[in-house]
Amino acid sequence: MRNRTGFAVFVAGVLLAFAGPASGQSWGRPSTPSSGACFYEDINFGGRYFCARAGTSTTKVPSGMNDEISSIRIFGNARVIVYRDSNFKGAARQFDANMADLRRAGLNDRVTSFRIERGYGGGYGYRPGGPHNGAQWSYQQAEAMVRRGYLNVLGREPDPASRSYVDAVMKNGWSQQQLENELRKSPEYREKHRR
Repeated sequence: MRNRTGFAVFVAGVLLAFAGPASGQSWGRPSTPSSGACFYEDINFGGRYFCARAGTSTTKVPSGMNDEISSIRIFGNARVIVYRDSNFKGAARQFDANMADLRRAGLNDRVTSFRIERGYGGGYGYRPGGPHNGAQWSYQQAEAMVRRGYLNVLGREPDPASRSYVDAVMKNGWSQQQLENELRKSPEYREKHRR
C-alpha cells in the first residue's frame, strides 16, 4: 500500500509541475529561445519581457503579467496563439511573425493565456502578403491557413462550413492575406463589425 501511495504522490507532483506557468514566467530580460516567443509589456518590444519555448502552453499567465502584454516577438519556426481569457477561451489571434503592437489585433493588455506551437512559419504563406496567387498548397497547409484566418478575422475556431474556404485556398492558390480578405466579406464578419 505504501508503494502505491508513494507512486500516486509522485504522479500528482509531475502533473502539477506540468500544469504550472510556462518557463517560470516572470518579467525580466531573459535570453531568447531558438524556437519560441517573447512577450513584452510595451509596444515595439519595449520594457520587461518573458520568453517561452515552442511546445509551451499556459492556461493563465501569472498575476502581475495578466493583461499586460503589448507586443510579441517570434523566434524560429514557432507560431503563437493568444487568448483573451484563461484556459484558451475568448477572442484569439495567431501570429507566426513579430507583432510589434497588439493594439492592431485588438488584444493590447488583454492576453491571459497562450500556446506556442512548433513547425510553422517560413514558407507556408501564413504571413500577410504571402506567396503569389496560383501557389499550390497541400490540404493540411490550406486547413492551417483557414484556421489562422478564422482566428484572425472572426475570432473563433473554424466550423464544418470552413471547408469551402479550404477548397478555395487550394483551387485558387490564395495567400493568407487573400483568404482573410474573403473572410472579411462574409456575413458573419459584417454582422460583427456593423455599427
